[in-house]
Amino acid sequence: MSETTLEARVARLEKLVDGLVQERNRYPTPGRDWRDTVGMFDGDPLFKEMIREAFQQREEERRRARAEEEREHS
Repeated sequence: MSETTLEARVARLEKLVDGLVQERNRYPTPGRDWRDTVGMFDGDPLFKEMIREAFQQREEERRRARAEEEREHS
Protein backbone atom coordinates (compact mmCIF):
# COMPACT_ATOMS: atom_id res chain seq x y z
CA MET A 1 0.00 0.00 0.00
CA SER A 2 1.46 3.36 -0.96
CA GLU A 3 1.75 6.06 1.67
CA THR A 4 0.20 9.42 0.95
CA THR A 5 1.21 12.54 2.76
CA LEU A 6 -1.28 14.40 4.85
CA GLU A 7 -0.92 17.41 2.57
CA ALA A 8 -1.77 15.33 -0.50
CA ARG A 9 -4.80 13.79 1.23
CA VAL A 10 -6.05 17.21 2.33
CA ALA A 11 -5.54 18.60 -1.18
CA ARG A 12 -7.54 15.69 -2.64
CA LEU A 13 -10.35 16.25 -0.12
CA GLU A 14 -10.42 19.98 -0.80
CA LYS A 15 -10.74 19.30 -4.51
CA LEU A 16 -13.53 16.79 -3.89
CA VAL A 17 -15.45 19.17 -1.61
CA ASP A 18 -15.02 22.01 -4.11
CA GLY A 19 -16.49 19.80 -6.84
CA LEU A 20 -19.43 18.85 -4.62
CA VAL A 21 -20.14 22.49 -3.78
CA GLN A 22 -20.02 23.45 -7.45
CA GLU A 23 -22.36 20.58 -8.33
CA ARG A 24 -24.81 21.63 -5.62
CA ASN A 25 -24.74 25.24 -6.82
CA ARG A 26 -25.65 24.23 -10.37
CA TYR A 27 -29.29 23.87 -9.35
CA PRO A 28 -31.52 26.70 -8.13
CA THR A 29 -32.34 26.83 -4.47
CA PRO A 30 -35.68 25.10 -3.88
CA GLY A 31 -38.64 27.04 -2.57
CA ARG A 32 -39.93 26.85 0.94
CA ASP A 33 -41.07 23.25 0.34
CA TRP A 34 -44.64 22.37 1.31
CA ARG A 35 -45.30 25.78 2.85
CA ASP A 36 -45.41 27.32 -0.63
CA THR A 37 -48.51 25.27 -1.42
CA VAL A 38 -50.53 26.05 1.70
CA GLY A 39 -53.63 27.97 0.71
CA MET A 40 -52.99 27.94 -3.01
CA PHE A 41 -56.43 26.40 -3.68
CA ASP A 42 -58.44 28.57 -1.28
CA GLY A 43 -61.69 29.53 -2.91
CA ASP A 44 -61.19 27.22 -5.91
CA PRO A 45 -64.61 25.62 -6.59
CA LEU A 46 -63.12 22.74 -8.58
CA PHE A 47 -60.76 21.87 -5.72
CA LYS A 48 -63.63 22.00 -3.22
CA GLU A 49 -65.63 19.66 -5.43
CA MET A 50 -62.70 17.26 -5.64
CA ILE A 51 -62.29 17.21 -1.84
CA ARG A 52 -66.03 16.70 -1.33
CA GLU A 53 -66.01 13.79 -3.79
CA ALA A 54 -63.00 12.21 -2.07
CA PHE A 55 -64.71 12.43 1.32
CA GLN A 56 -67.87 10.86 -0.10
CA GLN A 57 -65.88 8.00 -1.61
CA ARG A 58 -64.05 7.40 1.65
CA GLU A 59 -67.30 7.37 3.62
CA GLU A 60 -68.73 4.84 1.16
CA GLU A 61 -65.64 2.65 1.65
CA ARG A 62 -66.10 2.85 5.42
CA ARG A 63 -69.79 1.95 5.14
CA ARG A 64 -69.01 -1.10 2.97
CA ALA A 65 -66.20 -2.22 5.29
CA ARG A 66 -68.48 -1.99 8.34
CA ALA A 67 -71.24 -3.90 6.56
CA GLU A 68 -68.79 -6.62 5.52
CA GLU A 69 -67.42 -6.88 9.05
CA GLU A 70 -70.96 -7.23 10.44
CA ARG A 71 -71.70 -10.02 7.93
CA GLU A 72 -68.52 -11.86 8.96
CA HIS A 73 -69.40 -11.66 12.65
CA SER A 74 -73.05 -12.66 12.20
